[in-house]
Amino acid sequence: MRTTFAVVAVLFAVSLAAQPLTVGTQIVAAGGTSTITTGGPVTYVNLSNGATAAGTVNKANVGWSAACSNAFRIVFLRNNFGSLAGFTVVATRGPFNATAERNIVTLSPPVNVAVGDLIGVVQLQPLGACGTVLTQPFASNSTGFNMITNNDMSVSGGTIGSSTVYSSGFAISAVAYNSDPVLVRIIPAAGALPGATSFFRTALQMVNPTSTPITGKLIFHKQLQSASASDPSLAFTLGAGQAVAYPDVITSIGTSGLGSLDVVTNGGSLPIVTARVFSDGGSAGTSGFSEEGVSPNDAIDYFSRAVLVIPPDLTNFRMNIGVRTLDAGASIGVTTIDASGHVRATRTVTYGPNIFDQQPVATFTGAASVPLGGWILIDINNVGDRAFVYSSVIDNKTSDSTFRMADFK
Repeated sequence: MRTTFAVVAVLFAVSLAAQPLTVGTQIVAAGGTSTITTGGPVTYVNLSNGATAAGTVNKANVGWSAACSNAFRIVFLRNNFGSLAGFTVVATRGPFNATAERNIVTLSPPVNVAVGDLIGVVQLQPLGACGTVLTQPFASNSTGFNMITNNDMSVSGGTIGSSTVYSSGFAISAVAYNSDPVLVRIIPAAGALPGATSFFRTALQMVNPTSTPITGKLIFHKQLQSASASDPSLAFTLGAGQAVAYPDVITSIGTSGLGSLDVVTNGGSLPIVTARVFSDGGSAGTSGFSEEGVSPNDAIDYFSRAVLVIPPDLTNFRMNIGVRTLDAGASIGVTTIDASGHVRATRTVTYGPNIFDQQPVATFTGAASVPLGGWILIDINNVGDRAFVYSSVIDNKTSDSTFRMADFK
């Protein structure tokens, strides 16, 4: 049985920057705490966001609730997949001193990890005396899976304590990575270009909800062009609690065209990012859609499957389907099913690393006749492959366009 995770739908994605090696994740807001005891030591393990690739990590960003000396260690763990309690220690670094909120530390020597290795944070002292790792709740308990145990797993060889809780619905503020900056958010559809009767623009807003600055860059990747170091970019610094707005962000970057916008930050810190892509009709007003900045961790993988719904009317509307892979590329199984539940077509499409493709629904599915009101089941065929898949529907008369979030089966 495959586990279902969230998938992000995109309207006009293009080739983006390669996703760097990360282990764990960061949180957006200042966050709260979650524990099973007020004593110490306590180990918190992120079971959801393992290493995205094999390689070396040399930095980590840990959110902490209070200033304290010798506050935490970082432990890298490997699970034998035979039991949620079966861990071996890959490496341990620290102890580290902590300040309230964000702590960027150097891992010396660097840590070699395999795909899927996990990160844990060991709270070395009692909560009241020294604080603990910050956490952020999610709206759904189907997102974020963690373990909290009353033991220092960095010295116990991966053995859990006598009291252990496995829980979902929140994230632990800890990420290790191999380079700055880190790709933290993607605005899939962005552009500044003329249309048939108007001009398309992208407005962007970013918020830093924390008490420490966030530095990074906005990087624009044009359609059908591989990401490179020469892609146009704009540096930014968000002060504590600061918000910034770009009414026409692609023009602000000094370029034009259709593409996607990456948000990269030093330390992997997460701003809140939202955008609106709109048709600027001048005195006639604007029309468009809003989209949130999404995480590379939201891509579909082998343990996910996604559903795209086909409109019941493909005469007055047209439908496109797009795919954007990450570093490993993706072999994607496509099954087209009619409204009565009968399979009408199957095929496999394969894409290389960091590739964007958008096709009409008939081309993508390979169906001789696309079943109106039917649906498309998307599977990732190989462990390690990752991709975003989306559908867009366009009104043939007005050219008004929408994108739909893919629903999971």
